[in-house]
Amino acid sequence: MAEAMELQRNRRTDSMVGNLFRLMFGSIGSKIVMALTGLGLWVFIVAHLAGNLTVYAGAETFNQYAMKLHETPQLLWAVRIALLLGFPMHIFFAIRTAAFNKAARPVGYAYANKSRSTLAAKSMLLSGLVVLAFLLYHLAHFTYRVTGGATDAQSPYQMLVTGFQQWPIALFYIVAQVLLAMHLSHGLYSLFQHLGLWGRRWTPFVHVFALVVGYGLCLAFLSIPLSVLSGLIKL
Repeated sequence: MAEAMELQRNRRTDSMVGNLFRLMFGSIGSKIVMALTGLGLWVFIVAHLAGNLTVYAGAETFNQYAMKLHETPQLLWAVRIALLLGFPMHIFFAIRTAAFNKAARPVGYAYANKSRSTLAAKSMLLSGLVVLAFLLYHLAHFTYRVTGGATDAQSPYQMLVTGFQQWPIALFYIVAQVLLAMHLSHGLYSLFQHLGLWGRRWTPFVHVFALVVGYGLCLAFLSIPLSVLSGLIKL
């Protein structure tokens, strides 16, 4: 009797796990995972930008910020692992969501603004992959110090300045940030579409809001390598 009850319990558990995976990889689940991973990346980007902007307060402040991060290795590695898992998951489920949408809605939305099919919309996968490559290079540069001329003897501030004083590195960061802005702005714009907040009244406002937020973050990030190249931030 006990063995029969245990077998029934295991079957019920397997069924719950199976249903969870079916939901996760289905149309609705793919959108949920894509949205959650995207939100997590948004939080990281804003927090990372806030820390990076301390460079304008001087070398001591920026180095203290970097030191505080390394004094909490558990948090630091949790963020790194979350990023290395979150980026591929976001890309994978974004592709699945696009495939589901194309198969389920061949006619299109009730209100579809065709003019929004911009370069950003058409290059979401490419921009996402480039941003992922940028993340890996960023870790190699500032964390593992295996590129960009970084050495263990340099402070974080020195590493930043000497790295961005090299045109190829600065240019790569600039291109990556522009693609990130395109990705973020269109991603935020599409999020409202997936949530059903769509229509003639909402669409122009959402479009402007997404552009301001996405490219506003881009300009803030771009200001750092440009300030180094112009000599505003220097050793």
